[in-house]
Amino acid sequence: GIPPLWKETEGEGIKVGVLDTGIALEHPDLQPAILKARDFTRSPSAAYDAQGHGTHVSGIIAARRNAHGIVGVAPQSKIIAAKVLNDEGAGTSQDIVAGIQWAIESGADILSMSLGSPEPDEEIHQALLLAISKGIFVITAAGNEGPDLDTVGYPAGFPEMVAVGSIDRRKRLSQFSSRGRQVDVVAPGDEITSCYPPRSYATLSGTSMATPFISGVVALALAKHRKIGGKTPLRTQQDLIEHLCRTSADAGPAGFDPLYGCGIVNPAKLIQGVKS
Repeated sequence: GIPPLWKETEGEGIKVGVLDTGIALEHPDLQPAILKARDFTRSPSAAYDAQGHGTHVSGIIAARRNAHGIVGVAPQSKIIAAKVLNDEGAGTSQDIVAGIQWAIESGADILSMSLGSPEPDEEIHQALLLAISKGIFVITAAGNEGPDLDTVGYPAGFPEMVAVGSIDRRKRLSQFSSRGRQVDVVAPGDEITSCYPPRSYATLSGTSMATPFISGVVALALAKHRKIGGKTPLRTQQDLIEHLCRTSADAGPAGFDPLYGCGIVNPAKLIQGVKS
């Protein structure tokens, strides 16, 4: 579970760039978490999330510990909300690239991308490689095209990305979770309750929900490292992929497989691996 980990850290000081449909700016669980929000879609609602997806994703990462609602995985982390998908949930590669560049300039430590397309886009790929070269960790949703094999979308399909699949409450792979050799790790993504615009809550399913869970866990690990200093296993994106693989609980066929990747994320182990 996540709550015992909050004794060590709640993700304070870590900035997570969420590239999505915007954010519910007045939501009581999210308002204190929002560092910046900007619209790249020329939407009539500006950075406000009229769709709901981006608010839900952001809540999983950073919803505050208060007397009501839900709590995110890293409840003291900050959100940099780049609205790169419009109110119908669609986006252009141009807007996504602009959002990535703005998140880099805004000092994001992590990019959480619960979006995807069946076709690779080299401009998005290059923008994400730039982020990775600056020490930013990029977490992406594998997609919801399961149960067929070789269904991982992009940017998750690029080898440099952390590609996240979804499990249900019984720790079984979600039927919808995309499968393929690109999957690195799986996390809870089935029937997840989180924030929803304008000030409410909703229960949604998808690798879109599993991805911010991983982003939140990585935020906890980074915050712990900054607190204690010393050596960290998390210097580069490749370090993160290897550390996720080392600390995840194997599931499905023994060893790495195209369903669960390296296995089910183990937040406590991932964070314990960060020592002074």
